[in-house]
Amino acid sequence: MKDLNVLIVTTSHDALGNTGEKTGVWLEELAAPYYKFIDEGANITIASPKGGIVPLDPTSKLDDWQTEYTKKFNEDATALDAIKNAKKTSDVNPSDFDILFFPGGHGPMWDLADNTEVAKIINDFNTKEKPIGLVCHGVAALKGVVLENGTPFVKGRRLTSFTNTEEAAVQLTEIVPFLLETELSNEGAIYRKGDDWSEFVIEDGNLITGQNPQSSVMTAQKTLEILKVK
Repeated sequence: MKDLNVLIVTTSHDALGNTGEKTGVWLEELAAPYYKFIDEGANITIASPKGGIVPLDPTSKLDDWQTEYTKKFNEDATALDAIKNAKKTSDVNPSDFDILFFPGGHGPMWDLADNTEVAKIINDFNTKEKPIGLVCHGVAALKGVVLENGTPFVKGRRLTSFTNTEEAAVQLTEIVPFLLETELSNEGAIYRKGDDWSEFVIEDGNLITGQNPQSSVMTAQKTLEILKVK
């Protein structure tokens, strides 16, 4: 797609609560969408609340979690440079972009949720009915976003995210600042989920959400399909 501009917003947060362990972006959830967009001829800008170096979850860099996309990303000088020099979300002009995408990893639970700068970007895209894709914990970016009339952004919208049972499976229920499934439901979302660790994506208008790392490719594909239809 000619002149396609994609904004990928990642976390800047790298501390896993008070555990002393590190977190950040889950590499596959960044790499797979990145190349799905690149394959469509997209120009990609990566931004984060603090800008600069994007923290990658150390676990996501282990051999067991590598895919064709992560292997390609790790050898791609342009991609690696992009995550060393992310723009600040405060310096982003949403009007410059056609697609907005949020990868997961646990980091977004701390700095993308209830973030006023991120909320402004989301509302700008939504007002113009431009595609918004979010996967796994990246869906945390929707927490606390409100429309002009004060209604929670997610109220009455069908969506999914990393589930409470998946959070329990990785033994982080007591570590994360909130449970994403619970908070989205509390804000009025029509929450849906598939089996744990299965590919599951929900499309609601211009909003595309994926449940977990297994859903990153389809989430990006569905986001692109919305734009193609438009």
